[in-house]
Amino acid sequence: MFEDILKQAQGEGVETKDDVSGRVRISVVGVGGGGTNTVNRIKKMGIKSAKTIAINTDSLHLKMIEADKKILIGKSITRGLGAGGHPEVGMKCAEVDKDKIIEGIGENELIFLCTGLGGGTGTGAAPIVAQLAKQQGAIVVSVVTFPFKLERVRIKKARWGLNELMKYSDTVIVIDNNRLVEYAPNLPINKAFMLADQITARAIKGIADTIMFPSLLNIDYADVKSVMANGGLAMISIGEGSGPNKIEEVVKSTLSHPLLDVDYEGAKGALIHLGGNVDLTLGDAITIGEKLTEQFDDMAQVKLGARLSPEYGNKVYATMITTGVKSPQIFGMDETTSGTAGLTSNPQTEELSELLFA
Repeated sequence: MFEDILKQAQGEGVETKDDVSGRVRISVVGVGGGGTNTVNRIKKMGIKSAKTIAINTDSLHLKMIEADKKILIGKSITRGLGAGGHPEVGMKCAEVDKDKIIEGIGENELIFLCTGLGGGTGTGAAPIVAQLAKQQGAIVVSVVTFPFKLERVRIKKARWGLNELMKYSDTVIVIDNNRLVEYAPNLPINKAFMLADQITARAIKGIADTIMFPSLLNIDYADVKSVMANGGLAMISIGEGSGPNKIEEVVKSTLSHPLLDVDYEGAKGALIHLGGNVDLTLGDAITIGEKLTEQFDDMAQVKLGARLSPEYGNKVYATMITTGVKSPQIFGMDETTSGTAGLTSNPQTEELSELLFA
């Protein structure tokens, strides 16, 4: 499965003729090096359902990024040389250029804010950007990556940044890099980071496209708002299935691939996006949604969207964002470990590794 995701990352964007004029205003905003890399990937995927905006303190890196709009912040502080891994510098850069950020992102109904936590610009500036977007009236869904457990200092910074970001975001989706290592241990490091980018990009593009374009099952802005508004901490699970048992396969695969180790107790809801070709039926989509949420509380808000496209080939892909979860591994580690405690082991890790990289 992860090999397929990487192949999609290296392929060309799929053109679409859908017209989005007069629809919900959606922007994907990347902050810092990691966040702008994600925006770059989404732009290259040919997204038409959302505007892409890249914000950074590093002018050289920003020049290499493809986005509808680029915003260099803190030039008077860093001279365009970056925040040097210091979140306090990234925060100051965002604060001194608040007006530029407000003008750049404009007014939106929905903003996906992407960043990699643990560095300087993303960790420090992203909470300011989220705050400004909220003040403009947007639902803010932040999608962040959390550092590898060996990155001791970065983990401490990431925890601080995550707490700050949760103050100003409706929902914060965390992708833990340690989970990717478990599922794909043999990937070269450059492809590991590409994988995190592509998972984020695929989830955002899938949801935005399902909101904006005619689909087998549409998700509208009100649906997203009902699940994501005050959603708190969230996680992504991904999966795929094919052949005569595609329904069972995609459900099992999705439930086996959470990208954050979480406690589901008290989960508030889920936003599920399915992608498939014309063979995916309405009945199939509903069955998959029902099976994925069998363990959910009866009062949980669950919204299901499904979009048909030739780009999915003969497979069915699922992305499930579960909101209102708890993660002791992110917030509850013993401080004496300096943030290096490992994730709870996944009993299916060895089996998955053999399946994916045989």
